[in-house]
Amino acid sequence: MSLVNRYQLSLIVLLVISSLALYLRLESVTETQVINPIRADAREYFNYAYNLRIKHVYSAAEINPDQPSAKVKPDSTRPPVYPLFLSLFVNGLPDRPMLGKILLSQAILSALTVAIAFIFFRGFLYEPWALFACFLTAIGPHLIVANSYLLTETLFCFLLVLFAWLASSVQEMPSPKILFVSGITLGLATLVRSSVQYFPLTMVFLLLFQFGWRRGSRSFMMLLFGFLLVLAPWLVRNLVVLHRPADRTLMINFLHHGMYPNFTYDHEPKSYGFPYRFDPRSAKIGEDVTSVLHEIAERFQRKPFDHFVWFFIGKPIAFWSWNIVQGMGDVFIYPVAASPYFDNKLFKLTHNFMYFLHWPLVCLGLLSSLLVWIPFFEREFSRQAVFVARFTSLLLLYFTILHMIGAPFPRYSVPLRPFLYGMALLPLQLSATKIKSLLILVHRS
Repeated sequence: MSLVNRYQLSLIVLLVISSLALYLRLESVTETQVINPIRADAREYFNYAYNLRIKHVYSAAEINPDQPSAKVKPDSTRPPVYPLFLSLFVNGLPDRPMLGKILLSQAILSALTVAIAFIFFRGFLYEPWALFACFLTAIGPHLIVANSYLLTETLFCFLLVLFAWLASSVQEMPSPKILFVSGITLGLATLVRSSVQYFPLTMVFLLLFQFGWRRGSRSFMMLLFGFLLVLAPWLVRNLVVLHRPADRTLMINFLHHGMYPNFTYDHEPKSYGFPYRFDPRSAKIGEDVTSVLHEIAERFQRKPFDHFVWFFIGKPIAFWSWNIVQGMGDVFIYPVAASPYFDNKLFKLTHNFMYFLHWPLVCLGLLSSLLVWIPFFEREFSRQAVFVARFTSLLLLYFTILHMIGAPFPRYSVPLRPFLYGMALLPLQLSATKIKSLLILVHRS
């Protein structure tokens, strides 16, 4: 097959996959009926968007339709980019047309993420394998269902994939402009979910390793400059308005909610998913970061084996699990009354296919994340492919380790699924290439 024909075939396959991704997402947000969609985290995000758009104050204060002119107190518990995104659509109290526009925009953004992911996959996978990783991303039910909620998963996944494509697209000579823009994208992602804020500290080692001290340090400074340029207005606003750079509530909750083995308090089944609600000392433990860390240390001393197993084995398994813990279960977060995954044959087929592949993909992806650092890998792939694969490895290991420290709720791994799928196919591609070479040698002999 000629190069032109191969390119045309790849383009056709990509268009088919992208069309499938768009269809699944549009059908999902149209047919899924979320019971009480403005609840819990979604309620806070909507309140922020409403107060920002209507009252021009960034606040999670409850909406009081009886007192539309009542003043609200500014805060900074949640980072601002997702509420800013919602504020593009929020012009009053929530209603069906408004929510429909938000979910439609998230579905389109998620479909666009699939196409960008393919370009990223090509950095370290051969084209057929990149298309397969793109296909897995297109039909992944967690990524599809996430669009039906007013939650950060869709926007965070889009920005993370966009950042990964930009940051890993640098060739032998790093481009300052691309790294600067990738830093901006990472900054925006951080202001969607602050858990990614420490990732630049891991990037510096990869850039130095790839480009040497001089070029690597310059590359990192450009990325860091773009990153800090986005974060600076938020930090300054907090200092001016609230007299502190950030609210530590989310960090405290992150550590606190993740310290209970198997997501239960004292092995009580009723506490599953919400153990901190059953802990009578929960308020005392969650006073500040020091209190939480002190409690974790004490629990390690009282039951070292249980907590060692939970933190170092249970948490990584929980983080990459299929079932959503704090929610309806399976791939659903908030309860739904209807979904195409209940009765649509195509949705059920793709769901079962991904469910069957889930743990093999997780094991292959995390194993591959370790293997890409051995010298053998450098001999088998180009310098650029090694850089992109190691970048992906850093991203997966960073979030896995981070959630071993804090709360390992599976929902938080949903935006990482595209990276997991790509890394899972890498050893399969290598094995297929080796088998093909061996068969050619046998045939020639």
